[in-house]
Amino acid sequence: GVDINADGTWVYEDQDGKTSNTKVESDKKILGNGLPKVYAGWNNNFRFGKVDLGITMRGAFGFQLLNFQRMYSEVPGFKLYNQLQSTYEPIMGKTVLNNNILPEYNSYYVEDGDYWKIDNITLGYNFSLKNPHFKAARVYFSTINTFTISGYKGMDPEVNRLGLSPGNDDRDKYPTPRVYTLGVNVSIN
Repeated sequence: GVDINADGTWVYEDQDGKTSNTKVESDKKILGNGLPKVYAGWNNNFRFGKVDLGITMRGAFGFQLLNFQRMYSEVPGFKLYNQLQSTYEPIMGKTVLNNNILPEYNSYYVEDGDYWKIDNITLGYNFSLKNPHFKAARVYFSTINTFTISGYKGMDPEVNRLGLSPGNDDRDKYPTPRVYTLGVNVSIN
């Protein structure tokens, strides 16, 4: 769909750019590319006296995702899945989807997938020990999957790019966890 009617049904565009309430199989279009055009990464390691800091970042740009979570969970009459709060918000500022609509592939659910992730931050402090058994120790705090900068409305714009369906953000996936670690490294004499 490229628009929505006052009655909450999708409006479609044909190959000639004309709009209609009827979806025609021959009018399907390619709506994006699920493979990023650019990948980038940046790693930093700093040391200030006894303090060390490591930051790992990466991103992908120039690709689109089909947001399956929204496609199935923003349809008011489709109760097989949990409903998102956005289900009852007007589409394109006009009206809410009609209760008789079923989930369908359409351009409304295709989004830019560009993202920049701070994957890992590790902050450590090094101790010199005057001990017959231990010569040094390092205490550190680390985070994994620290945060993601993206305009994507789904859980995570980093989706599986393998196989025949790159760019599909599967609806039944488990969210990527954020992990915190507090640790100690000890050097023995």
